[in-house]
Amino acid sequence: MIKHYEFGQFLLNNAYINAQELAGGLSGALKSGEPVGEVLVRMGVLPKVSLEEAVRRYLSIPEISLTQVIIEPRVAGLIPEEMARRYTLIPFERRAGILRVAMVDPTNERALRDVRMFTGLEVEPAFAKKDEIQTAIRLCLTVEQSVARLAHLTDRTCEDQAVWVIKSNEGDAQEEDAPTLKLIHSVLHEAVVQGVSDIHWEPRKNDFVVRYRIDGKLIRKHVLATNTARSIVSCLKVMAQMDVAERRIPQDGRMTFSAGSRSVDLRMSSLPIVYGEKIVLRILDPKMAQRPLGGLGMRSEVEAGVQVLLKRTNGLILVVGPTGSGKTTTLYALLRELNAEEQNIISIEEPVEYQLTGVNQVQVNLQAGLTFAVGLRHILRQDPDVIMIGEIRDEETARIAVTASLTGHLVLSTLHTNTAAEALTRLMDMGIEPYLLASVVSGVLSQRLVRKLCEHCKSPYTLSASEKRASQLPASITLLYRAIGCPECLGTGFRGRIGIHEFLLYNQEIKNLVLSRHNSRDIEQQAMVSGMLTVFEDGLLKVAQGLTTVEEVLHAVSGIEG
Repeated sequence: MIKHYEFGQFLLNNAYINAQELAGGLSGALKSGEPVGEVLVRMGVLPKVSLEEAVRRYLSIPEISLTQVIIEPRVAGLIPEEMARRYTLIPFERRAGILRVAMVDPTNERALRDVRMFTGLEVEPAFAKKDEIQTAIRLCLTVEQSVARLAHLTDRTCEDQAVWVIKSNEGDAQEEDAPTLKLIHSVLHEAVVQGVSDIHWEPRKNDFVVRYRIDGKLIRKHVLATNTARSIVSCLKVMAQMDVAERRIPQDGRMTFSAGSRSVDLRMSSLPIVYGEKIVLRILDPKMAQRPLGGLGMRSEVEAGVQVLLKRTNGLILVVGPTGSGKTTTLYALLRELNAEEQNIISIEEPVEYQLTGVNQVQVNLQAGLTFAVGLRHILRQDPDVIMIGEIRDEETARIAVTASLTGHLVLSTLHTNTAAEALTRLMDMGIEPYLLASVVSGVLSQRLVRKLCEHCKSPYTLSASEKRASQLPASITLLYRAIGCPECLGTGFRGRIGIHEFLLYNQEIKNLVLSRHNSRDIEQQAMVSGMLTVFEDGLLKVAQGLTTVEEVLHAVSGIEG
């Protein structure tokens, strides 16, 4: 802990500043509450580089050169790569319960605390140059550790009997065991175990990067040699039954990965970029399609309202939100509620991500001329009770969906809008007459996804008065939780995601506003008068319950990074 006066005297005694500058710095520190060093930097009398040097000398923090140190990967690997890059630090020595850590900023208390909590060891900081730390991270936490981890995962994958089955031209099954395929097995096994939704394989100028999307965030996990890109991409394209020789145009494919008794579908997309072909694998875990309505994080009153709408035999139920907000998962949960032997349920999707037993699923095929609109016309001739439309994109699809709702069918669909009220005005903008909307719309559910705090490491803290005002939380809420990071959550502080929702129930007041073509703001105000909570308000309730953070809610609702 740096004390203002003592540190100021240290600066004076070591000729960093003169007596007049010290007096001004101490005065400014007392008024603003800032550290005296930061005040002196702001005054322009002490360069930031000199301040950092002085702090290290004052705290007796040693300076080391990582070029003269041999770092064991198992020591560096005590913390995840993400944490090392976030704080620009790397462990370089462990002895008798003490972990020595090279840092760009050895006075960063939050970094020291996070490393201490993650490793369970006492931390002894040392200063090292930024470029040396970054090089050590690349060598110890990226290249060497990735290879070691991949080798370990390969062994474990083989033990779990995780195999790719690729059909040859003759139709016989072949099991490949080439090194490239084993590496791909290892990455996929790790991704499935860690709950990854997408794997990005990205060729760059000097390396080949593998990134995972976990709980909506992209995290760099492996850096491979550039010369491995061609063989890995070719192998992936063979697995997905894509044209290996074609590298000039995007392609799409699909495959299945099995690890023991667990099997997941993978949807693959290739895209030509400057340094080669970028591959994205979407992991389609069947468990996602099996999530019940009660497992999506809805408040009890929202879930009850949705259940009432599902009991109707006609009408249009819309689920809205931006890309990646979980709309498809919600639609599948609604279909699971409706799924019964006496119901003829037909869906049209692009693409069909999960297969649901009892639901007749149609996949859009633009090359064959099977669009949403064309498919819907034919679905109406199949005597359906419930129709699910993956997305309403144009006037023709919207008009057929409205017509189906009017003629005794329950229709479920999605729209890309930010709020529930905007869904109604969007349909009017598409050309749907207000009197038709007033007749068919039953309700609109708007949603976002926020990351859930890890139950193993989340830490309580008391809100200050300024934080309470800024977060707009009720005065009764004084205790919240923050993300810390532990092995269970891979150092992120979050594990899993939960929905935040607003549910606009279509009542007479809303219908009157639609009939008179009011804007979405007027419709939203009326819905709030009728008791609707916005996604932001629902998010704050989940913050108060200790499920997530204010920063997560702000980021989900407005795109602000927390």
